[in-house]
Amino acid sequence: MKKRLRKKTFLGEFKEWGATISIQRNTEEGLDLFLEDFMGQSIEGSTCYFTGATQDNTLEGFIYFGRSLEKSEASLAQVSTWLDKRPDVTTSTISGLTDAWYGPFEDHNKLKN
Repeated sequence: MKKRLRKKTFLGEFKEWGATISIQRNTEEGLDLFLEDFMGQSIEGSTCYFTGATQDNTLEGFIYFGRSLEKSEASLAQVSTWLDKRPDVTTSTISGLTDAWYGPFEDHNKLKN
């Protein structure tokens, strides 16, 4: 496949990486502060992006890391370490790195178990 087509279809050297995430907190209080810290310290601090939603005291979503596999692995480790240090996080489950465009994507119901 030509380079131009690989770029348009995010294949080969243009593959982009991400991971699904599920975070269970032990309290519903301070959710806004938690989200602010999570986005500012963990996500932006690891130079990645996040999209997701909260329900009750659970946060689920997808973290986008970019094209570099080595930087993606390092960023994934930083996010995981940040979550492990939080006293208000009961459990956090992060899938392995996956192709951000084509998957396979983890089912969030499977991540909770």
